[in-house]
Amino acid sequence: MTGQIVITGAAGGIGAALCDHFLSLGREVAGIDIRPIPAHRATAAGFMGLSADITDESAIEHAFDSIAARGQIAAVIANAAVTDLDHHETVAMPYATWAKVLRVNVDGAFLTGRAAARRMTNGNIIFITSSLALLSQAKTNDGPYCTSKAAVEMLARVLAKELGDKGINVNTLYPSAIIDTGFFAHWPDEQRKALSPPSLLNATAAFLADLAPGAATGRSLDQDRWDKDDAYRSDWGAP
Repeated sequence: MTGQIVITGAAGGIGAALCDHFLSLGREVAGIDIRPIPAHRATAAGFMGLSADITDESAIEHAFDSIAARGQIAAVIANAAVTDLDHHETVAMPYATWAKVLRVNVDGAFLTGRAAARRMTNGNIIFITSSLALLSQAKTNDGPYCTSKAAVEMLARVLAKELGDKGINVNTLYPSAIIDTGFFAHWPDEQRKALSPPSLLNATAAFLADLAPGAATGRSLDQDRWDKDDAYRSDWGAP
């Protein structure tokens, strides 16, 4: 499939790994982040870096205008997210902490998905979520993150129903493993060695980004099952 791959949270972690992976495949990539994009990526052939806060409606719309002006958008990967690094119990959580996580993770996903859908004809929208979105995986001291990712799962389902006639698939992708991102930068180096690399989702994200219209939509791809279960991969239509 031709066209640009748009990735939010492109400055580090999973987003940075995805940018590098798609660039290695020869794809044009547009990376959005409120943080500076590292110089080696910002100057890479085929890369377009944009500074925008995904919770700022006008900023995200302007960013997508700039991307669309460069060419067709093939896929959008809404990856940017934050968490409560202090892991408050819900009853002791400052409202400002709750509000920030929900605003970035849910409102940011909504604004990203809406901006993408307004400028796409055919293609794929992929939301990076988490196994913590599952009711069975509710985790103490992570109330806003669990809640936000569950909300994004439902947002994806609604968008899948609304955008199917436009040839746009909407799916989610989540790791069951803990990935070494900025969420864990405060961990000792020895503990972080046991974490999965940010590149864990590269191949599955590329698979979802190239799905033909109607091939799969309104679904959640579990990275762990994909890696371990051939029948699961086959059900997705993977070779």
